[in-house]
Amino acid sequence: MGTGEFRRRYERKRYHSDVVFSLKGHAFGGALKDISVGGAFVLTLSVNQVQKGDLITISIPFTSGKKNIKRRARVLWTSGEGFAVEFF
Repeated sequence: MGTGEFRRRYERKRYHSDVVFSLKGHAFGGALKDISVGGAFVLTLSVNQVQKGDLITISIPFTSGKKNIKRRARVLWTSGEGFAVEFF
């Protein structure tokens, strides 16, 4: 890879879905922008509550909307509209 190139380990897929994430005992709402096996980007109005390095639990609905999967994740970075996480 040359200067300025970044190669993701896993392919991202657009996945627009409402989610709930918890941080330090508080629940917040958001929406997924995209997702991969390794992580996701969450759009949220509560971005000011999240910092790089925070550990969260995120509840992601299956496409059927009938069940959710909960994943632990680490915040990699934040922007004005949301934050990126890496699942573990």
